[in-house]
Amino acid sequence: MSATWEESHVARTDAGMCALWQPEHFTAVTDLDSWENEVAEDDRLVAHMRDGAFVPLNVGGDGSWQVVVRRGGLTARESRYRLVSSEPYLLVSRGAVALGGLEDVGDDPPTMLPLEAGRYAVTVHLIEWDAEPGALGPEGNPTERALSDFVVEVGAAGDGPYRTRVETFDRP
Repeated sequence: MSATWEESHVARTDAGMCALWQPEHFTAVTDLDSWENEVAEDDRLVAHMRDGAFVPLNVGGDGSWQVVVRRGGLTARESRYRLVSSEPYLLVSRGAVALGGLEDVGDDPPTMLPLEAGRYAVTVHLIEWDAEPGALGPEGNPTERALSDFVVEVGAAGDGPYRTRVETFDRP
């Protein structure tokens, strides 16, 4: 992988949050009972975060969001419209990570992203894309040039500490 790399995808959820996760960590999640045991409770999610297997993209609601996952920092445009950033989470990749809604965690993730095996510090940025002039079309929909909702910055892991909160962003 080059020094900079990115992929952009839509992530949807009806379970209250989207996430990046290590798919190998959740291969035992194959039905509703196993999903409820491993994913439905915050204390289990925190344990998965400590293992570097789960990074929440959590704004506390259902919906669809455009997510850019990038090795490298924010662009100048994104920096201008960055609303808030998380503290870094630990993510351990075995060659790919999954992106989707919380309900998608398990044996069949909707989106797989190639990511070299290794340990990464992941910072989630919430972008106020609709504040940029020209980002909204006449009917209130995003234009082709609109920024994404989230930019997930993937960087080299250090010694930590790493965030282990289900809420991606601290409230003021």
